[in-house]
Amino acid sequence: MLIFNILNHKSIFFNYLKDETVLYIIKMFTLLSLLCASQLSNIPNSEMNLIFRNYIKEYNKSYTNNEYYERYRIFSDNYNYILERNNNISYTLGLNNFTDLSKSEFKNIYLSGLIHNNYSRPNYSYHNTSNSSLPSSIDWRAAGIVTNVKNQGMCGSCWAFSTTGTLEGQHALSSGHLVSLSEQNLVDCSTSNYGCGGGWPSVAMQYIEKNGIDSESSYQYEGVDETCEYNRSNVASFLNQIVLVDSGNMSALHDAIGRVGPISIAIDAEDDFQFYKAGIYNSTSCSNSSLNHAVLAVGYSTFMNNSFVIVKNSWGSDWGMDGYIYMATDTNLCGMATNASYPLISH
Repeated sequence: MLIFNILNHKSIFFNYLKDETVLYIIKMFTLLSLLCASQLSNIPNSEMNLIFRNYIKEYNKSYTNNEYYERYRIFSDNYNYILERNNNISYTLGLNNFTDLSKSEFKNIYLSGLIHNNYSRPNYSYHNTSNSSLPSSIDWRAAGIVTNVKNQGMCGSCWAFSTTGTLEGQHALSSGHLVSLSEQNLVDCSTSNYGCGGGWPSVAMQYIEKNGIDSESSYQYEGVDETCEYNRSNVASFLNQIVLVDSGNMSALHDAIGRVGPISIAIDAEDDFQFYKAGIYNSTSCSNSSLNHAVLAVGYSTFMNNSFVIVKNSWGSDWGMDGYIYMATDTNLCGMATNASYPLISH
C-alpha cells in the first residue's frame, strides 16, 4: 500500500522538509535584514509614499483618486505595525497582498467563511489513535498528494478548499493519482453550506458522500456563488466515511496527520495571521474555540527543538511561506485541533 511505503521511507520527508526549511530560513533572514535597516519609528511621508508606490506596482493595485489616500493611510499604519511587531515576536511579518486592508476589512472579507451551526453528524466516525510510534517528521507534499496552493479570492469559501485538500490527499493515496478537485462544485451545490457566505468542511464532506465531486479542470473556480452545474457523469472523486479527530487533542491530530494524510482543520486566524511571512507562528492572542478560518494540515516536524504543523492556506502563494505557515504545537494553538476531520475512501 502506498501509505505504508511512504511511512517506511521517512528520509524522503525529512530531506524535503530540510531543504524547504533552509530556503525559508534564507527568506526569513533576508526579510529581517531589510526590516532592521528601517527605523522602528514612523517612516517619513516622502519615504512612505515611495514604498507605497512600489507596493502598488508590485501587487498590481489600482485605486480611484479618493481611494488612494485611504489605502495609503491604511498601508502606512500596517507597515509601521509590521516593523514594530517584528521587534517583539519570534516569527516574521511582512508585506503581502493584504497590507492595504484594515484589520476589520480583512476580517470581513477573508475570515467570514467558517459557519458552524451545530450541524447533525450522521454516520460520522472518530479517529482511533494508535499506540505505535509515529515518524518524527512527515511532509505529505513530498509524497505528491498535495496540490499547488490555491486562492479563494474574496469568496468566503475556505471551508471548500480545506475539504478538497483533505480529499485530494485520500484520493491520491487510494488511486495513485493526484487530482485537483472542484471547490466551485461545493460552493454552488453543497446547499447545507452557504457558498461564498461560509460553510463547514465536514458538512461539505456529507455532500460529497452523497453526490461525489467534480475535478477542478471540469468545474473551474469562479469565486462567486453560481447555479449548481454538477453532473454525476463527471465525478472525479468520492468518499465513504467522514472521520472526526478528538477535539482539542494535539496528540490525536499528530497521529491523524502522520498516519492518514492531510487533515482539514479550523483555526482562529487573528491579527498577525494577515501579515504572516515566515517562521514558526506562536501567537498568544488567538482563540482555540472562536474559529474563523479553515485550512489544511499537511505535515509536522521540529526545528531547533520547536515542533510545528505545516499548514496549507488558500490565499495564494504570495501569502506566508509560498502559501504555507508553520504553526507551533506546544498547545492547541489557535484551535487547530478543535475541529479536525478527514474523509476515507474504500472500494
